[in-house]
Amino acid sequence: MQHEIFRNAIDISPSLEKAIQHKIDKIETRLKRYHPDSAHLEIRLDRHEKQNSYECVVRLKAFRESLHSKKSAPELRVAVDGSSAAIMKELDHYRLKINTSQQSS
Repeated sequence: MQHEIFRNAIDISPSLEKAIQHKIDKIETRLKRYHPDSAHLEIRLDRHEKQNSYECVVRLKAFRESLHSKKSAPELRVAVDGSSAAIMKELDHYRLKINTSQQSS
């Protein structure tokens, strides 16, 4: 699976970098059965100074679809965790939909 991380001038600690890589690996593991080489994951990290919050946007292009998740939080790690949890839930829902349609064919 291809992946890109856009940081928008945000410094990321090594522990957060490791946590993000772990989340990427979890998504890739869930895609193993569905040709992960054709998937593209994009993670955008941004800081909103006026609102004093961070935003994490995760976009997964796979299955001829684009799954999207966007979360904001006062801490970057919380935004990353929330956004990755949301994309995993959306991915599981979509996988269930694909499996159900394949079984009924």
